[in-house]
Amino acid sequence: MKIIETVDLKKQYEMGEVFVKALDGVSFHVNEGEFVVILGPSGSGKSTLLNIVGGMDSPTEGDVIFTDEHLSGYNDKQLTNYRRTEVGFVFQFYNLMSNLTAKENVELATEICEDALDIDKILEDVGLADRKDHFPSQMSGGEQQRVAIARAVAKNPKVLLCDEPTGALDFKTGITILELLSKINKTYNKTVVVITHNASIAEMANRVVKMRSGKIIENYINDKPISPERIEW
Repeated sequence: MKIIETVDLKKQYEMGEVFVKALDGVSFHVNEGEFVVILGPSGSGKSTLLNIVGGMDSPTEGDVIFTDEHLSGYNDKQLTNYRRTEVGFVFQFYNLMSNLTAKENVELATEICEDALDIDKILEDVGLADRKDHFPSQMSGGEQQRVAIARAVAKNPKVLLCDEPTGALDFKTGITILELLSKINKTYNKTVVVITHNASIAEMANRVVKMRSGKIIENYINDKPISPERIEW
């Protein structure tokens, strides 16, 4: 069953007298429960695509369909509710509140949701049961990213959107984060979309979407995804 579908998405920015096409007719879909990697170099349009799918930006043309709902018809209030309840975001930089503990950071996100998951259980599942009362400054980068993932998952969204989630981490820590995202995908049956420039990460995906210059150049099902611990880069 399709959970996300984009229809001929175009995004154009005006920079002085120059028009830049960040997206140039992007159409693809994501099925419920898939682990999808959107792969491409810097400037390929993948972050712009993620922002539009996540309701943080609007296309110049085209539409995003989320479980049969057309985002192009949403007003600001509806888009805000969509971001709060339907999608969880994980970014390269963790965006944690420095004056709040790990648990409080997660609690802050769940306060705006009606169907949030059990925070202590989520923190246990991401391996932070004994670190939940620590502040971000007392945690490693990998631990902070785990808090960010817990914060996104605890809202109980249908989709997890991850923008270069291993980009600020070393290889070993990055692999543990990919293992965690895979676990979230399977344990909680969450659709996970990861954008990255790292081609090796695509090996663990069910579906791979390759982008270049604002276009999709390849979109295929990976019949034999490997476990994250087998990834090398």
